[in-house]
Amino acid sequence: MFKRIAALTLILMLLSSTALAKVEKGFTMYHGDRGQKRVCITIDDLADTEMVQAIFEYGQEMGVPMTFFVLGYVLDEKDADLWRAIAESNCEIGNHTYNHISLPDQTQPVIVNNLHRVENRLDEVLGYHYQMRVMRPPYGNVYVNGTTSTVANAVDAAGYEHMVLWDVSQTDPELCIKDVRNGSILLFHSIVKDLNCLKVLIPQLIEQGYEFVTVSEMAELSAGAEMFH
Repeated sequence: MFKRIAALTLILMLLSSTALAKVEKGFTMYHGDRGQKRVCITIDDLADTEMVQAIFEYGQEMGVPMTFFVLGYVLDEKDADLWRAIAESNCEIGNHTYNHISLPDQTQPVIVNNLHRVENRLDEVLGYHYQMRVMRPPYGNVYVNGTTSTVANAVDAAGYEHMVLWDVSQTDPELCIKDVRNGSILLFHSIVKDLNCLKVLIPQLIEQGYEFVTVSEMAELSAGAEMFH
């Protein structure tokens, strides 16, 4: 009897570790396929809705889709037209938590609830359901005891396909262009400095032949090991 219990315990441990490894290997995304000349422009926080509007409109003018990672508390009915325009464009809206909490400091139920609060708030503002597929952890904090499994499994439990970080974070266009590679995910915020950078950077990337895609579009490319960490 004891041997049977021990064997069952071992099997459950192995299944659990396999599940954790599966989430950790393919869940935390730093960049896309290095074999594809594509990049993602991502915008975080979005507290300054006037700047969000300006960045969104510039992207539309240039034919560049962007991924907007919104904080739940900034979503307001008075900006409903802006959020609907983004949701119904070639862009996408991702989850950045409700109030910019550091996820490694939270329990799984707290993380799940926080992410769902953003979804519910966005639906209230839009007036219809919008399916969020990707999220970005505040500060890029995802490690607990040297692994992303704890946070990744909480985000997965909330129904997200990827936890998205980045490989380019630079607001000087001359320095930024040097860091961009195939598959790069570029981090920006809704502030004047970042918009000014984008106005210089985007034409240069277009000239170099890069295609712009959302994070979800990037994630649907061939999911080689290089794509994830």
